[in-house]
Amino acid sequence: MKANRRVVVRGGGANLYKVSWSDGWYWVYQIQVKLIVNSERLVGKCKSMDDALTMIRSDSGRAILEVS
Repeated sequence: MKANRRVVVRGGGANLYKVSWSDGWYWVYQIQVKLIVNSERLVGKCKSMDDALTMIRSDSGRAILEVS
């Protein structure tokens, strides 16, 4: 199993994403940071990490700043 990746895009606001790997798919979530409990919005799923990063760029409309 592959580890989850945290992706930060440029700009303020909703700029945090998570990419997780399960059953041969990369699942992309936008993390909505809340005061007590964070929530996740499913952006989509794809077969490669490159496609996941492209999906994040498309959803956010911004450049990727950091992947960890």
